[in-house]
Formats: sequence, structure tokens, C-alpha cells
Amino acid sequence: MPMKFAFSTVSCPEWDFEQIASRAKEYGYDGVEIRGFLNEPLLTSSNVFLTDAKKVRALFKYHEIEIACLSSSIAMSGKPKLDRQKAEELKQFIDTAAAIGCPLVKVFDAMVVPGSFFNPARMGVRSRSHAGQALGDWLLPLGDYAAERDITIVVENALSFRDAKEMWMILDRLSHPSIACCWDLFNAALIGEAPAISVPTLNSKIQYTQVKDAKLGALGASYCKLGEGDVQVQKFLIRLKGIGYTGYVSLEWEKAWLPNIAGPEEILPDSIKKLREWTKPQGEDEGDAKPKKEHAAPAAAVTPAAT
Repeated sequence: MPMKFAFSTVSCPEWDFEQIASRAKEYGYDGVEIRGFLNEPLLTSSNVFLTDAKKVRALFKYHEIEIACLSSSIAMSGKPKLDRQKAEELKQFIDTAAAIGCPLVKVFDAMVVPGSFFNPARMGVRSRSHAGQALGDWLLPLGDYAAERDITIVVENALSFRDAKEMWMILDRLSHPSIACCWDLFNAALIGEAPAISVPTLNSKIQYTQVKDAKLGALGASYCKLGEGDVQVQKFLIRLKGIGYTGYVSLEWEKAWLPNIAGPEEILPDSIKKLREWTKPQGEDEGDAKPKKEHAAPAAAVTPAAT
């Protein structure tokens, strides 16, 4: 069974759910990752929390497009009162995912920063390991809540735990069937970790993945089309095939935060052509699947941020 491909709704912030589902079908994607906005500014025209769940589910079913993941920006803070609030928000995401027929809910890891519960100055070398344990303790009851609804929580390497070894230790300590990893290739690339390290280390703990490409430099990253930057997207796909991965690879083109980068009409068709080409079985006739050579999309210098 081959891996599947999706794109995030942050790639097309001006599209409503009808446009999203129909374009996904037209371009050849298998699914869509819906970015949810609960208690934060709304950056997309499609808001799953303000739309009837039955209608959303029926719409995607009609277009034969899966809802691959419901994504949040929830991250444990280390502050008990705030984290209780975040836990309730995550439960809302889980309930909504169950209602729309989505099997995964994505959260961020934790941020280890001065002034927080995980203050390195106060905790010394124990700070990172303690933060990882605290993150696991916070996630554990939420994993039980998700399991009761046939949902899996996937933790993205978005903030302080961007390398595979630390993520593996957090998840292995939990050993929970409804808590797994969302591996973001770009975030790993920012700390210099290659797919040859990440994928074998995490292996079956990876249940969702995100990709984008960029030209990386001392001043940040300039996003570009897949295959035109420094992020090892093709090698990542090869490694995923090597471990028998059959889950989703989701394109996260951050148009919602970066309005000056290329639009979804240009990026999404180009991306799926390349993703299909790079993962097709050996010996398969190239036919129309081979991506056409195109001029590079205008690059925009950005400071990468977790999304």
C-alpha cells in the first residue's frame, strides 16, 4: 500500500471547503489537512469550528477526498492553569475530528524557554529531559481521551524537540497506542538533521509527516517549489518507503502567514506531480506523471516559525 499525499489548508487561505475539496480532487491529492483555529486569529476562510461537522464530512466524502489530519497550534506551556485550558482545547479538536471523520489531531511539542516552568537557568541540564517528561505526562490522559474516540494525537517536532532522538524518548516513555509522531522534515532540516537519521530512529512512531522546500541560509529560509531548495524531500520519501510507511505526506505551504509567496494554484499542482513522480514504483512508465520543468516560484525570505 503506497503512502498518500495531502496539502494543508494554510496553503490556500482564501478557499472555502468546497474549493479545497474540489481542487484536491482535481490536482490528484488523496486528502487534505485542515488547520483549525479555535482561540486564536482566524487566518483561513475555512473554519471547521464554525461549520456544521456533518456538512464538512459529507462534502469531502462527495469529492472522494480524505480529511487526513486536523491540525492545531496547541503546545504545552508548563504553566498548570494554562495547560489545563490547552487540554480542554485539545479535547475540542479531538471531538471535532471524530465528528468530521478525521483520524488524527496534530499538536506541537513544548518550548523550553527562560521564564517558563522549564526555565533552563533554574533547572540546569535537567531542563530539557524534565520538559520532555512533563510533556508526556500532560499528553497521557489526552491520549486516553483520544483513544475512546478512535483518534490518534500526533506530536509535531515544532518547537524545542526537533530532533528524532528526543522525540523518540518522549513517545517511547509514553508507549501509548493513540499518541504518535508528526515528523516535519523542514523543522528537522533547520537543526541539520537529515532523513537518514530521523526516519530510522523514529520508524513506526511516525504516523504523519509534513514537507516543504526552501533555500536555507544564515538569515533564514526562502520557500520554493519542491526540489528547488536545500530540504531533502526526495531522500525523505525514499526513507519513508524503506520503513514501509503508508501514511500521509502533507505539503505545508504557509500562504496564510506569508501572503507574498506563490499562490496555491501554482504550488499545489506542481507539488503533487513531483511527490507522485518521486514515489512511483521502479520500472513504472513515466507517462504524464513526470513533472514538467518549470521556472522557480518567486522566493520570499522568511523567518521560519512553527505552524
